[in-house]
Amino acid sequence: MAALLFLLLAVIMAFTGGGAAWVVTATVVAAATAGTLLPDLDTPLRLRHRSALLHSILPLVIATLDPRTWPVAAGLGFGIGLHLAADLFPARMKGFATIKFPLWGSIGPLLSYLWIATNAAANLLGGLILLGRVAQGQAMLAAIATIGVMGTVYLIRTDGGWCALALFALIGWLAFR
Repeated sequence: MAALLFLLLAVIMAFTGGGAAWVVTATVVAAATAGTLLPDLDTPLRLRHRSALLHSILPLVIATLDPRTWPVAAGLGFGIGLHLAADLFPARMKGFATIKFPLWGSIGPLLSYLWIATNAAANLLGGLILLGRVAQGQAMLAAIATIGVMGTVYLIRTDGGWCALALFALIGWLAFR
């Protein structure tokens, strides 16, 4: 339920913060925190574990429907992207670990890997694009730095996170090379 509390806090800040740079940064960070936890609400919501509804770009897309919640959408993109990056490295991609669609069921291991990788990349890229639209200069740098630290801590503490962290390090190294 912490995901819902962080999400509620982010939405309240988005609607009442007045667009101040520090409020936008705080909104993005609170939403990113919510995003790391949001996909695991599938079980309490009586959806099957790794539901395609929450393990996708859908929450980010819904948050973009109102321009006032674009900072929330940016944060959700970063958080869900980090969560899905860790989900790329389960012990085994069978049963519980595969993506499930409502009324259909599991899409199997290969399509699950593809789904998770595509949606992780889409969420992270969407978060970056939206952050560029809602924050500039120091606010953007503060949000990226805070989410970078938070994301590193999250990945270190999460199953599959070390592999995801190594993958991000490799991508970063290749990008700057």
